[in-house]
Amino acid sequence: MGAMKAIYMDMAEDFENLNETSMQFKGNNWEAQDGRFEGPVNYELDYIYWFDNYATLMAARTILQDFGNSYEVLFDDALGQWTIITDYQSMSWSN
Repeated sequence: MGAMKAIYMDMAEDFENLNETSMQFKGNNWEAQDGRFEGPVNYELDYIYWFDNYATLMAARTILQDFGNSYEVLFDDALGQWTIITDYQSMSWSN
């Protein structure tokens, strides 16, 4: 077996390729939809990201965790998808 090489994560690119869609969360009156999400909701977090499946959600969660971002994992009952709300601003929101 050959020598193992180091793998470097590019947080912005890796995270961007995992989520399906996103929206700004904080300040957009999500509180009016109380009960939509399973789990405790921190309405002070900035962005919400939706994921096609649980595996991509877990990969995204690991990225946020490894880079020290705040986040909560929730299930969106309205869409039947896993979500993450976080303080992380992805590339799509940086422009």
